[in-house]
Amino acid sequence: MTLSAQFVATNGVQAEAWSRRALPPVDRVRDGVWAVPVPLDLPIRFTYAYLIDSPGGPLLIDPGVAGPTAQAALEKGFAEAGLDLRGLQGIVVTHYHFDHWEGADELAARTGAWIAIGEHEQGWVDGLRDEELTPEAAAARFRAHGAPEAHAVAFAGVEDYRFTRDRAAPAHRLRDGEILPVSGERLRVLWTPGHSPGHICLYDERRELLFSGDHVLPRITPHVALNPFGGDDPLGQYLDSLEALLPYAHAEVLPAHEYRFRGLRARIGQLKAGIADRLDEVAAATAADPDASAWDVARRLTWSRPFESFETPSQRMALVESAAHLAHLRARA
Repeated sequence: MTLSAQFVATNGVQAEAWSRRALPPVDRVRDGVWAVPVPLDLPIRFTYAYLIDSPGGPLLIDPGVAGPTAQAALEKGFAEAGLDLRGLQGIVVTHYHFDHWEGADELAARTGAWIAIGEHEQGWVDGLRDEELTPEAAAARFRAHGAPEAHAVAFAGVEDYRFTRDRAAPAHRLRDGEILPVSGERLRVLWTPGHSPGHICLYDERRELLFSGDHVLPRITPHVALNPFGGDDPLGQYLDSLEALLPYAHAEVLPAHEYRFRGLRARIGQLKAGIADRLDEVAAATAADPDASAWDVARRLTWSRPFESFETPSQRMALVESAAHLAHLRARA
């Protein structure tokens, strides 16, 4: 499946399954590397957990959600790889979102594996305070974005920051540029903020593979929101992080969703162009109404369907994404 002369899906079965909205099979990416789809009860349908057979024991990147269905998917992946789940050495989580992190606790408890996450991701989670996580505090943040009272209260009910502190404390906090402490492997940590403040990618120097988490996906533009506990300009951080990946443009990209591909430089170009178009749309909305709030802007932007038809979680995401674009326009003014 070729998207352009420079952008190519490298597993046709994965790409075809995505187009059919089906779960793909376990995929042997290289000797010692497997992509294990872990089902997810969301429109995105699954997260890839990447299994690496390292000399000191298997390593797992982004184990997915918790629960028996996810557990069965991981057990199937280990079985097809001919590896023993009980020998799991470590778990690396690219960022705090539940479809990447939630299953790590259960796996670590069963196997004794360590958990690692980026130092900046764990840093902002550690900084959360009880008074910032109440429904009242959350509703106040949405009111500040211009949301009407009923919507602000509803959005507070689906905000998920309060759940981040329920996760097990990681044994390793990974620094940008360091090599993962796994014998026999050369996995370099790349801090790529934007989708979350401390999101990381991993570059496999030996196999020339880039585990991109949610930072770069082949078709979907990652959600970049104005996280109230992160930086003031997450969209600017995201754009800078895309540029920081260009030295790895030769790598095959293994994303957390959809399918693996080559053509990272072309995909980064597509993402940047799409963001530029969206910023133009936001700028036009604010030019017409300089006092427009993020709520006003979100209601005027072009979405996959009318904003008013979105369910509460999707409206919340659209609102904080619009706020991130407004923040970036202000930052570069």
